[in-house]
Amino acid sequence: MNWQSRRSVLLLLGAACLVVFIAGMAAAWNNRHHTICADGKAPVSQRSGILGQVEYRCHDGSTVTTPG
Repeated sequence: MNWQSRRSVLLLLGAACLVVFIAGMAAAWNNRHHTICADGKAPVSQRSGILGQVEYRCHDGSTVTTPG
């Protein structure tokens, strides 16, 4: 590969961005049904806990703690 060619470098950079974009879409599709709260709804509120943990409050009043 000719690294002095601007076109080749831009095509390689574009292809790398496309691969990362498709991988992100696949990860989002794979995790689309994983929710924090048991009822499947989004949490009502969140706050930072101790040591980088995040605490979420669900609609039913329960609190869920997740790492970082």
